[in-house]
Amino acid sequence: MKQIRVPLRFPLGGGGTDLPSWYEKHGSFFLSTAINQYIYFTGSVREFDKKYWLSYSRVEVVDEMSEIKHDLFKKAFEYFLTDINDRNTGIEVHSISEVPGNSGLGSSGAFTVGILSLLNSLKNRDLTKKEIAELACKIEMKDLNKSSGKQDQYISTFGGIRGFKINKNGDVDVVNLDISPSVQKRMVNNLLVYYSGIARESDPVLQDQTKQINSNQNIQDYMFQIQDIAYQSREALETENLDDYGLLLDKHWEIKKRISNKMSDNSIDTIYNYAKSYGALGGKIMGAGGGGFFIFYVPEEKHVFFKNKIKDLNLKQLNWDFDFDGVTQIYST
Repeated sequence: MKQIRVPLRFPLGGGGTDLPSWYEKHGSFFLSTAINQYIYFTGSVREFDKKYWLSYSRVEVVDEMSEIKHDLFKKAFEYFLTDINDRNTGIEVHSISEVPGNSGLGSSGAFTVGILSLLNSLKNRDLTKKEIAELACKIEMKDLNKSSGKQDQYISTFGGIRGFKINKNGDVDVVNLDISPSVQKRMVNNLLVYYSGIARESDPVLQDQTKQINSNQNIQDYMFQIQDIAYQSREALETENLDDYGLLLDKHWEIKKRISNKMSDNSIDTIYNYAKSYGALGGKIMGAGGGGFFIFYVPEEKHVFFKNKIKDLNLKQLNWDFDFDGVTQIYST
């Protein structure tokens, strides 16, 4: 039996430039961090009944791989169970997530990375972290034709606080950021995260964003501004100017809302404006938009006032820290 732990993530700057509709023409640079909220996968080989037993938000027990309904499980199995010896034994996999799905924390990409890492261990393969991240991207973006970028798969695989450069051919370079321990501590302290209570599918939002990028010159100009914000965010974090970073979050969110009308609505705008009126310098809905988790940057001297006021909205706060391990096997027998 093996158990895999894969972290979720916060986007820190340049999100959306990781979509192929953008990077294939312009390249991409974005910032992201893995956090200590996880999806866990426990799996073992079933040598006797040869069934596929899958437990996620539902349970599937089937005799043949072709009968599996969960598209990510099915496609991952197709890559790893390739010969007659593989298919003469079954697989049992159970997954547990610490936060809701469809909430903007990169759960779909993390889920794919977790499945692949589990199978990589169960079948004694030797895929590198980059190979796992790229295979996860291929499954989601090519095989299943999802409107996905490369951020979620890469940050959940590598962990840490990272920059990622995507070349026009799709190759990804992992960039280590020079962020001091004191700044990391202040980031955890000042980036306050709350659940909106709104779950949403990211695919329709990303489809609309891709459509706008390909057809609208004004949207392309907005994307260039978002790309520039990624570089400005890196400079702010590495030079310890966290309040400047908070203001960049606000700028990013205001630009992002212009790209697609699916990214926000009146209820989201009301919460965001309320947070700013009581001390947040900036923030955004994480991920594609439309719901999920808010992140707000609040200077330390305004924490007490802000937290007392935000209670009136009955939003549940997420306590978080960084994850520096990325996808990890935490148990093996």
